[in-house]
Amino acid sequence: MTHRLGRYGLLVLLILALAGFSLARPTEFATWNNVKYTWDEQTPVIIGGLAIMIPLLTDSIDLSVAANISLANIVLAVLTENDGVATPLAVLITLLVTSFVGLVNGLISERLHVPSFVGTLGMATLLGGVGLAYSRSTDILTVPHSVTSMVRTDLLGLPLSVWYGIVSMIVVAFVLRYLPVGRKLRAVGANPRAAALTGIRPSLYRIVSFVLGGTLAGVAGIVLTGQLGSATASGSADTLLLPIFAAVFLGSTAFTPGRLNVLGLFVAALFLAFVSSGLVLLGAPLWASPLINGAALILAIALSSWALRLRARQFRAQQLKQLDSEDGEGTPETSAPPLSGSEPNGVRQVKQAATDPAS
Repeated sequence: MTHRLGRYGLLVLLILALAGFSLARPTEFATWNNVKYTWDEQTPVIIGGLAIMIPLLTDSIDLSVAANISLANIVLAVLTENDGVATPLAVLITLLVTSFVGLVNGLISERLHVPSFVGTLGMATLLGGVGLAYSRSTDILTVPHSVTSMVRTDLLGLPLSVWYGIVSMIVVAFVLRYLPVGRKLRAVGANPRAAALTGIRPSLYRIVSFVLGGTLAGVAGIVLTGQLGSATASGSADTLLLPIFAAVFLGSTAFTPGRLNVLGLFVAALFLAFVSSGLVLLGAPLWASPLINGAALILAIALSSWALRLRARQFRAQQLKQLDSEDGEGTPETSAPPLSGSEPNGVRQVKQAATDPAS
C-alpha cells in the first residue's frame, strides 16, 4: 500500500486539486478553456524541465536553462523582426545557438573541471549580458505572424505549443529508455567509475547531456516567443527557473520514487500550475504562487532523498537475504568466489543499465 501511495500519490493529489477547485469555482475553473490555457502556459516549464532533467541524470546540474530560454526568445525575435530572417531559418539558428551554449557548459564542467553548479550559474549571468548586447537593450514588442501562428494555432482542440511539449516528452522518454545513448547517460549517473570500466566515457556523455539540454531549452524559448509574441531584453524566462526545478524534483517523487522521470515531471508541472491558478481564482494573494513553488521544491527534494534512502535499505536487505540463503544452501564449491572472469558488482550493474531497456 505504501509503495502504491508513493508511486501514484502525486497523481491522486492532482485529481483531488482539480475536483476541489472545480467544485469551488465551477464556472471559472472547471472549463476546457482554463485547462487548455493552463496547459499551454506550462509548456515552456515542461520542456525546460526536460532540459534540466537530462544533465541531472548524469549527476550534473544546469542552472543556466532559464537564461538559455530567454536567449532563445531574444535571438528568434531579433532575427525575425529586426533582421527579416525567414522563420524556419531563424528557428534553426536559435536551436544551434542554445545547443552551443549547452556545449560550452559541458566543456567548462568537464574540460576546465569547474563544478557544473558554479559554471552554469556563471553562464546564466553571462547569457543575460549576451541577450542585452544582442538586442541592444531594446525590448521587441511584436514578432511576425509566422512566429506566433506556429505556436498559437489549434490542432485537435489544443494549441500547437502543447503538441510540441507532448512530442518533446515522448522523444526524451524514448531516447532515455530504448536508445543506447539514453541508457549510457543513466549509467554514467548511476556509477561513473564503473561506467568507465565498461567502456563508457563519462566525460563525453556529460557533455552530450548539456548539449541535449541546450537544444531543449531552445525549443522552450521558441515556444515562449510564440506565446508572448514579444521579447524582453532583460530576459522573459528568468522567473521560470524555480518552477522548472520544482516540477522536476516533485515529479521524481511519483511513478518511480527517487528517480527522475518524464511522466512525473508532466504531472508535477500541471499540479503546481492548477493549484496556483485555483488559488488565484479563490482570491489568494500574488505571493501564493512563488510560496507554493518554493515549498514544493524543498518538499520534493526531501521526499526524493527519503525515497532513495528507502530504496538503498531495501536493496541492502535483499542482498543480505540472498547471502544468508547462499550460506545456508551452498557448498564450498558453489559458495567460493570465482577465481577468474569475475567483475565488480558496480560494473555488472552498469552493464545491465546500459543494455537493459527496462532500466
